[in-house]
Formats: sequence, C-alpha cells, structure tokens
Amino acid sequence: MASEVAVPAATGSEGKQRTLLGHPLGLYVLFFTEMWERFSYYGMRGLLVLYMVHFFLWTQKDASRVYKWYTALVYLTPLLGGYLADRYLGNKKAVIIGAVLMAIGHFLMASTTEFWFYAALVFLIFGNGFFKPNMSTQVGRLYPANDPRLDGAYTIFYMGINLGAFLSPLVCGWLAENTIGRFHAGFAAAGIGMVIGLLTYLLGHRWVREIHESRTQPAGHGAPAATQNDNGAATGSRALTEAEAERTPSSLPFLNHITPGLMVVLGCGLAVLSPLLAPETPLSLGGLKLTFPGLGWISWDNVIALEIAALCSLVSAWITSRVQHAVRDRILAIYVLGIFVVCFWAAYEQAGNVLNLWADKDTDRVLFAPAPPPDIYPEPQPEAETMAETGQQSLWQRLTTMFEFRSSAPAKTEGQPKTDQGYTIPAPWFQSINAAAIFVLAPVFAFLWTWLERRRFNPSIATKMGLGLVFMALSVAVMISAARQEDRPSTTPLQEDHLPGTVGVNAKQQLYHQTPDNPQGEPPYHSGRLFFDPATHRLTVRGVFTDLERDQIARDTAPPEFVQKVKELQEKTEAAKRGPINVSVRLDHVPPGFDMEYSGFNSKQVTWDEKTQTLTARTWLQDKEVKALLVAGGDPGLRATLDKLVVDSSVYRVSPWWLFWSYILETIGELCLSPVGLSMVSKLAPARFATMLMGLWLVTSFFGNFMAGAIGEAYESVTPTNFFLLLTVGLSVASVILFFLVRKIVALMH
Repeated sequence: MASEVAVPAATGSEGKQRTLLGHPLGLYVLFFTEMWERFSYYGMRGLLVLYMVHFFLWTQKDASRVYKWYTALVYLTPLLGGYLADRYLGNKKAVIIGAVLMAIGHFLMASTTEFWFYAALVFLIFGNGFFKPNMSTQVGRLYPANDPRLDGAYTIFYMGINLGAFLSPLVCGWLAENTIGRFHAGFAAAGIGMVIGLLTYLLGHRWVREIHESRTQPAGHGAPAATQNDNGAATGSRALTEAEAERTPSSLPFLNHITPGLMVVLGCGLAVLSPLLAPETPLSLGGLKLTFPGLGWISWDNVIALEIAALCSLVSAWITSRVQHAVRDRILAIYVLGIFVVCFWAAYEQAGNVLNLWADKDTDRVLFAPAPPPDIYPEPQPEAETMAETGQQSLWQRLTTMFEFRSSAPAKTEGQPKTDQGYTIPAPWFQSINAAAIFVLAPVFAFLWTWLERRRFNPSIATKMGLGLVFMALSVAVMISAARQEDRPSTTPLQEDHLPGTVGVNAKQQLYHQTPDNPQGEPPYHSGRLFFDPATHRLTVRGVFTDLERDQIARDTAPPEFVQKVKELQEKTEAAKRGPINVSVRLDHVPPGFDMEYSGFNSKQVTWDEKTQTLTARTWLQDKEVKALLVAGGDPGLRATLDKLVVDSSVYRVSPWWLFWSYILETIGELCLSPVGLSMVSKLAPARFATMLMGLWLVTSFFGNFMAGAIGEAYESVTPTNFFLLLTVGLSVASVILFFLVRKIVALMH
C-alpha cells in the first residue's frame, strides 16, 4: 500500500516522497511510461521490414538498408539528447519532447507515401534520442546515493521494458493482418501506445521527484565488495579505487604505451582511406565536372559509418592519452570488449530483419490444420483503405475505418495462404518470444550468478560476454538446420518455347535479370536457387518460392512499350493529384496474357477496359502501384510456370519450433552479455570521463545495429543455409578470440 517517507534534507527535495510497496510512486510512473514507449518501438520494429517489402514492394536488400540506418541512428541520437538535457532542457522536458516527436512519427507511419514514411523515421529517430537516455537517468535520481532499493528499482523498470516488448508484436502484428488498415493500423496502434505513455508521464510527473545530490555508485551498481572485483570474478580481495589505479603500474606496459598512438593511426586511416573504397562518383563544381575515383568495394552509406568509427577512434585516443597506468588499462578493456559486443548485436538484431522475413515466408504459421496452397493472385486492397489514400476520408474516418475487421479475416497473410481452417500466426508474434523468455529466465540467471558468487565461481565479465557470443552462435546454428530442411527442390516444365529475352541463364543454370546495358545481369533470382535446364526444358526452385519473388521476375519481363505507357499513366496521376484523379492511357500494344488480377487493384484504383484497350487510374500511382501494374503485363508463360512453383514449394515451409528455440538461445546469450555492459563501464571508467565513455559504449549498439542491417543486405545474395552458416562461423570465431583474451582483459581491469 502507499505510504510516505521523509526525504533527507540534504537532498534538496521538498516535502515527503510518497511510496508504494517500498518504492517512490515516481518509479511506477516511469515504469508505465517506458512500457508504452517500448510498446510503440517494438510494435513498429516488428512491422518495419515486412512493411517495406510487402507494401512498398521493395527488395529485401533495400529494406535492410533502411532498417540498418533506422535502428543504428536510434542508438546514436541519445548522445545528442542526453547532452541537450544535461545542458539546457532537463530530463523531464527532454522526455516530453521525445515522446511527442515519437507519437508524431508513429502516426505519420500510418500514411501511405514514401515521403511521409521517411519523415516518420526522422521523427522517431530524434524522438528516441530525447526520450531514451533521460528515462533511465530519472530512475536513479529517485533515490538517495547508495540506497539499497536501487537494484530493485531498476529490475522493476526493466520489467516494464520487456512487458512492452512482449505485448507490442502481438497487438500490432495481429492488427496488421486482420484489419482494413493492415500495416497502417499496426503503426497507428504503436502511436496510440506512445500517446498513452506521454499522458501517463504528463499526469504523473509530479510524483517523479528527483533527489539532487552528489551521487556515488549505489550498492550493487559498482561499489567495491570484499568478494568480487570490478571484472566480476570472485577473488577474495577488493577492487582498486580510482586513486589507487592511477598509481598502479599497467599489467601490459607496452600495449598501454602505444594504445593512444594506435588509435590515432586507426582513426586517421579510416577517415582517409574509407572514401577511396566507395564507388566512382561524378561531381560537379560550378561548370567543372569531375569523377571521384573510388574502388567500388563498399557503398557510400558504409563509408559514412566508417567515418563515424574514425571519429570514435580519435575521441578514444584523446581519452586514453589523458590517463595512464592502470586507469588506461581499464579504458582499454572497455574498448576491447566493445568490439565483441558489436558482433553480438549484429547477429541479435536480425530478429527484426532476416528472421522476421524467415517467419513471414519460410515458416509454416498455420496452427491446428494443414496449410492449404497459397493464392496466386494478391488480395485486392479494401476500398476504405483506397479512399484514405485518395483523401476521400477525414482523419477521424480514417482512424475509425482503419481498425475495422476485414470481411475475409483471417485473410491472406503476408507471404502465407488464406485459410478457413486453423489459425495463422502473424509473423511479428515470434518477436515476443525474446521478451517472454527474459521474464522467465532473468530471475534464473540472477540466482545463478549469486549462487556461483557465493562459491567463488562467478565468471568474469569477459567470460560472461564470451558465453553470450557462444549462445548467439548456437541460436544462429539452429537456423542452419531449419534452412537445410527448407532447401528442397520443386520442378515444373516451362510453359512456353523459350525464356523471355530479359531473363538469362548463367553457367550454373541460375536465372538472372539481363538488360542490353548489363548483359552479365544482376545477382541471380531467389538467392541463386532458381534454375533452368535447357536439356529438359524445366524450371527448378529450391526452398520456398513466394509470390513476391514471382512478381519481381514478372516485372522484369514486361514489354518495354507497356512499361513506357505505365510510366506515362503515372506522370498523369502526378500532375492531377491536387484534385480528383481520373486519367487514362490507351495501350497500342496490349501485352500477351495481360491480367489485371495480378495487380491486386480494386475499382477505385486502376481499371482496364478491354474494348477500348484503356487503363484508367483514379488514384495517385506511386512506384508500388507501377510495380503492381508491371506484374500484370509480365510474360504469361514464365509467369504461369512460376505460379506453379509458388504453389508446389509452399509445402517446404518449416516448423515454427526452429524460430522458437533460436530465440530462446538468443535470449540466454543476451542475459549473459547485455546486463554486465553498462555496469562494467560505470565501474571501470574514471570519473572525469565517465559520461564520454558511457556514450562511446552506447555507440557500440549503433555499430551493432548498422552491421546487422549490412549483413542483412547480403541475405538475397547467398542461400539461407550459407547465410546462417557464415554468421555462425563469424560468431564462433569471435567467441574463441574473446575466450583467448579473457585473462589479458581481466588483468587490464585490475
């Protein structure tokens, strides 16, 4: 029950602090605010890649590139938000600004244009930057220094994070598959969650009473103990204080001496050399036209990330140059472990990208009944959603119709067949497994570390991080077996005399897109798993071949004259979009086998009059509508053959248990690695550089998420088996190296 406790006069707080179950009421305000914010973040994250692939019809590579920058910048902007809060705004104003920006961003995601999609991401990125660092800070400021309740307070707070992360994929994922608004309903639900969080904070912030005093590390958050040193290993001796560390000689004198110089060389090398690895880029300076000479090994967005890494290296060099002896050793230990943490998050964040797509297209998600064959034609968009796109609905009408059930629900799920029997699990639901597992396993690990500590067997921080990498590798290794089970062949004869001219066959009999400008073609279709044997005149596909992959090939085979007419129609809708749209083009040459059912349009979008050979558009044609029309004009023989492969290969979707156990192992790895990171930095960082080093540690999440997206971009270029195999090998090598370095790292921690 609620009670009141006196706040010590030295704290400068006013009056008494109301408590509930022994904790300030402000803690519960922060709990629910953070829960709803995490609800909004993970709800949107669970839909993001699927939305780009299914709604905008982007390739998986393009979707991964956007996912890469979004999830990376979400962990970079808190540096700016924390700085502005400390210098100008204060925690409370920063939280409110961040919540407002994120709410706007989530509701903008309910729009249907690419412009507002990108604008929404910008709002979300900067909103998170203001919100994220200032919530955790306020939890600590509710308590006096060294208050024994602080450990329990953070436990309660992080349970709020995981509760939001558990609920949001369930709610937003279900709305995306069962309502008229589809993905936009899921995004709107995330926005509503953020608004609830904002209102919770505004109504309850008067109970968030910060205690202003010179703080030291609370018990359990870095205070030296007789049985545990700062590296987390039981030693029977206390850890060095910062003053003692300044006088203690380095355990690795040579490395200690050269570290600042090495970091300067690394930073300058990255800054100068990374642009040279980019593609050749034409430049225009006034009337002078130049070409930037690049090797073309990496893209420009990867160059930007390397330049950020160069800056971090130079900042790290400056910090290490300002300290010496054992203090420099400790900072070096933070840097070394940060590299391995990046590797962990690079694999972990495939949950919202590659594993989300695997759940969507390669997992049998139909419960209680066998999955029927998939539909060949896309489900037409509900007319209410079309009216929203064309501005025929008010904002209130849009919000109310968005959440109406679809008459066909449960309808054709994204990448899965429509079924009247059984229940189809929404793909984002799998992302709730991690949060649920944390609820169950976190107390087990807390007990385990305490039990081991009492027996002086508690692993060091470096060892725990190595175990985290091992379990992450095992998590990905599970998916190797799943990919091998999915990688089975389906074959059918080609339903025409020859392949279209825009589809080539390489020496390995893999199909690829070829053009006059690029006769060698692009990377093979379907990760190189779609083959044509000229001797038998048969197409063979390995693994699950989806309608989206069929559509990509069909678009590539549309006649050039038809492509030109569709672009002409798009330009007409662009010119007329300020008013009611009703524009037409006449096709002089109708593509053979032209079939509007493949476009998925309803009568309020685009219609085809066969008598007059006229296409009429009543809505603005964005790139996604153009892509849909091109499928209707694709080569009919190849398209029909691919239809057969879509149906036949669908039986190779694998059990959802593969993903379940992968996420369980991933969670075990997270519980070994994640909780000790921030605690380690707070323990080892010298006081005058504590904030900068904490910021650099958070930047490891930026690089981890960036690497996750960059790795995900390669998913369509290799087979799933090889993708998961290479990722497993990389994680295994990283864990072996870390275990090899454990003793050196422990020595550096003093």
